[in-house]
Amino acid sequence: MWLLALIFWLPVSVESPSENLCDSLRQFVAQLPQDARVAPEEVLPHAVQSLRRYRQCPGLTISELMHLYRRELSYLHALHRYAEVLALVDTFLTRFARQPDSLMFYQMYRWRGYEYYILGDLPAAAVAYSQALRYLPSNEIRARVSRLADLGAIYTRMRDYETAYQYYNQAQQLWDRIPASDSLRMWALVNDVFLGFASLLVSYPTIGGRSREAGLAEAARLIAEAKQALPQVSGLPSRLYLRQQLQLGLTEANLAYTLRRPERALQILDTLPSLARQLAEPHWHFEILYHRAMALWHARRLRQAEQAFREALSHADEALHDDARRRTLTRLAQLYEEQHRLSEAEHFFRAAIPYTETYLSRLQTTQWAILSTANWYEPYRGLTRVLLHQARYAEALQWLERSRAQNLQAFRTYHAWTRQMPLAKQRLRDSLVYALNQLRARLSDSSLPAQEMLALKSHEATLELRLRNLLTLPLLHPETPLARLQQRLAQVQAVALIYFIDTISGLFLLTPDTLRFFPLALTPDSLEHLLQRVSPVFAPQRMRSVRAARYFNLRVLHQLFQQLVAPALPHIPPETPLFIIPDGLLFQLPFAALVLDLNGPYEYDQATYLTERHPISILPALRLLLDSTKASTAQIDISSLGRSRFSNDPRLQAALPVVFRRQPLPDLPGVHEELERVTQHFARTQRWENQWATEPRFRQAAQQSRVLHLASHVLLHPTSSAYHAIVLSPAPGDDGILFLHELLWSPLSAELVVLSGCNTAAGEVLPGEGLEGLQYAILAAGARGVVATRWLVEDRSMATLMDRFYAHLAAGLPLDRALQQARLDFLAAASDEQRSPFYWAAPAFFGVPRVLPLTPRTRPPLPWAWILLLLLGVGMGVLFWWYRQRRRTYGSSLAV
Repeated sequence: MWLLALIFWLPVSVESPSENLCDSLRQFVAQLPQDARVAPEEVLPHAVQSLRRYRQCPGLTISELMHLYRRELSYLHALHRYAEVLALVDTFLTRFARQPDSLMFYQMYRWRGYEYYILGDLPAAAVAYSQALRYLPSNEIRARVSRLADLGAIYTRMRDYETAYQYYNQAQQLWDRIPASDSLRMWALVNDVFLGFASLLVSYPTIGGRSREAGLAEAARLIAEAKQALPQVSGLPSRLYLRQQLQLGLTEANLAYTLRRPERALQILDTLPSLARQLAEPHWHFEILYHRAMALWHARRLRQAEQAFREALSHADEALHDDARRRTLTRLAQLYEEQHRLSEAEHFFRAAIPYTETYLSRLQTTQWAILSTANWYEPYRGLTRVLLHQARYAEALQWLERSRAQNLQAFRTYHAWTRQMPLAKQRLRDSLVYALNQLRARLSDSSLPAQEMLALKSHEATLELRLRNLLTLPLLHPETPLARLQQRLAQVQAVALIYFIDTISGLFLLTPDTLRFFPLALTPDSLEHLLQRVSPVFAPQRMRSVRAARYFNLRVLHQLFQQLVAPALPHIPPETPLFIIPDGLLFQLPFAALVLDLNGPYEYDQATYLTERHPISILPALRLLLDSTKASTAQIDISSLGRSRFSNDPRLQAALPVVFRRQPLPDLPGVHEELERVTQHFARTQRWENQWATEPRFRQAAQQSRVLHLASHVLLHPTSSAYHAIVLSPAPGDDGILFLHELLWSPLSAELVVLSGCNTAAGEVLPGEGLEGLQYAILAAGARGVVATRWLVEDRSMATLMDRFYAHLAAGLPLDRALQQARLDFLAAASDEQRSPFYWAAPAFFGVPRVLPLTPRTRPPLPWAWILLLLLGVGMGVLFWWYRQRRRTYGSSLAV
């Protein structure tokens, strides 16, 4: 039948759709299977062409046309022509925009979401599935449960586990409303609720505040309930039943080897190939091979694990999406690395990196690129480790640098390109940013009902996608030759210390003419232990009082110096500026306070600190040295904004409970004096205090000033760095709370931003990105440098440091040396107790230092003529007084 149909179709395939041809096409299309997956492979391309030509035939109803579009999508998808699927969906939505059939539009948006999911554009997939839900009729409850579970799966793959958890929760609650008469009700329970939740818990067992053990135990319970409920599923097509059995088996096997029961996992996996053969969907075979390899690896049957991984890779074209290929390549590389088979490990880490970069390019400038749970950088770090083992230090450094601060640099590029947008496009961007900020202000309320929160999350994803798509940023950051970095270091007469803390740790010392590598006897765990011994400020959960935090253990700081800096110090000339690129928890370490020598652990007056020998700048990535951002042309030297009064402000009291449940905020009486002292050093200044220090003023100052100084309360969100905030004053349309996520989307032209407050550089350490404090957002927004604090600061000490810092800036010192000299001035005048690093090491400079073209304030000298006239007048006055006194004296004598 198929052969006859094809023979009939081919001779007329080039003709226009005449009436006879339309009759032939109608007969051929009627014989096509509804499901393209069961059609013979050789038929698929001819089916697509026939469906397209048949759509051009006259006399078709709208319903028939819509049905033809849906079938063509099915055949294009079976041919893996995903871009054509997306184009056809767009054509459909445009063509039938005025006759929207809600169910057909739901199916089209679902197709769009699935294609984006396979292509790896996960933000676009999430938005499309959310749009599909809006078109789904309200009585289609079971379909709604399935789409909510699909969204949970998408957010799980993006590593946004909290949002995924909320979607699965909503799916579970909605399942109870599926009518008992629905024959697929139990199927939705097993597939969408039990297996969805179980997969999430296996991936991230600590979700919802659980312990790891509790999360995995709950996953086991859900799998057991799914197995018990599966026989109760009736009326299910055989294909769906087989898929459910396969998914259940893979999830159970994944849990088993995660619980260190690999033999049980292998037993489960042995039952699955026969089911996969019945289904004839190749990606199941790939998944079975991958999980078998993982189970064998956990069982320490390494040779068999290698064979299983390689067999899986031989079927890589059958994988459902690129993330599965990236995952398999990375795990095989790690297996080889564990066996010290370095050439094989290098090969597969390199093969995994292009898939990683494709994913990262689609997530850049979105919230999902900077999730603390999303470690997309495993292939880069693995390749770095392998190259270090082979003493190939230059290559290792280049790959490490390629992985760093990609999203921060994407934001900087985005903001630079934004300034070149047409005015209409800039206005669209501004309106989208405003809407996004308003929406996130509502999302900051943790008491929002789950359904409302998810609706806002859906809208948030849409806005982020539209902002991302306004500009087409480069997919990859080109490799930066070390020679260019060394040329730049020679220009600024500096050296760079680049750290790598992993199972193999080390320090790269890059100078204008050499690259050296020093192995370090540190691991992430040992570093965390040392940091917590320095001071309670590095272990907030243990900090009982601010006074206890003031005592920094110099002996531990000396130990850290010996491990982190001392190996390289003989190769660094005195007074040479240091660019430090930390890794992991090193972003929290005050390098300026590292101790070169000491007498006792708390004898601060006898210690010598690193800041006394070298000016220090912190960079999230060495490539920022080559930043091409144009220097500011602002006419104002410094704009300062501060707020000292917080009581009796009903607007602030209304806003803060929504954000942090913290009220009232104490007043900061020292802010007024601080702002006065800051502005007295420069000629062209502007200052806004209290009710005048608003968000619109901040945005205005950000474009008009070379230096921007902010002094107010800083609030740290307990669970999300995106909601860290500086408290300004409310204004019409603004709540006066400047969030980190708002700063990310606020283009800055300032050369320097000083965040004078407590914990302004505090935040989570993000994989690949560094410390997500307010300083991260300022750098991402385009500023060239930031001064921010790592812990609670003492007001008077901070005011003194800032006063001296600005005095040295006005004197023409570069930023790093100005901060270094301010510290030295403070140490020279401080009491023994105040020489503790607690008082002076909190502020750090992040960025590339330079001399800022600021105009110092000078007192105009009195004109010499006026001075001489004044002296002459004084002299004549004295002479006249002497003459009067003499005359009176002689006059009295004559009278006698």
